[in-house]
Amino acid sequence: MKKPSKKKRDFDDIWDLIEIPVYILVGYSLLDLILSVNSYIDKLFPSWIFSTALTIFAFGLIGYKAIKQKIPSKTNDIAKYGAYAGLITGFVSAIIGLITFYFFPEKIAEALQKAAEAGADVAMAQTFMKIGLYINLVLSPAINAGIGALIAWISGMVFNSKK
Repeated sequence: MKKPSKKKRDFDDIWDLIEIPVYILVGYSLLDLILSVNSYIDKLFPSWIFSTALTIFAFGLIGYKAIKQKIPSKTNDIAKYGAYAGLITGFVSAIIGLITFYFFPEKIAEALQKAAEAGADVAMAQTFMKIGLYINLVLSPAINAGIGALIAWISGMVFNSKK
């Protein structure tokens, strides 16, 4: 009996799987940059809960769509697709953080004011913020890739067991 040949997926096929999750997560980051939606969400419940739920939903879509397209969940492909989406969203989020720091100083001034109220040196806090932003260019894509791979893989396993 012949094994079915494994079709090599090109970027268009992968992009079809990760497009919507990337748009969801990048769109949320842009909304927070432009409209500060986290401050409004914080008035209802902690915004980190919403952000976490949105991240799980977005990366979970990758596993769902992959199973729907009959990509075997036993392979690591679904996790790779989640990692690709995480790399893209992490890098874009880090760029948005840099844009926020340099082009929206009022948001940074708020954070610096809170640091000053807590007794921190404002100049030192600003220096650490700059260092953190540039470190975030490396860490954010790596962390998001890991989170995306894990959630997409788990989602693929869950939706595969429901078939």
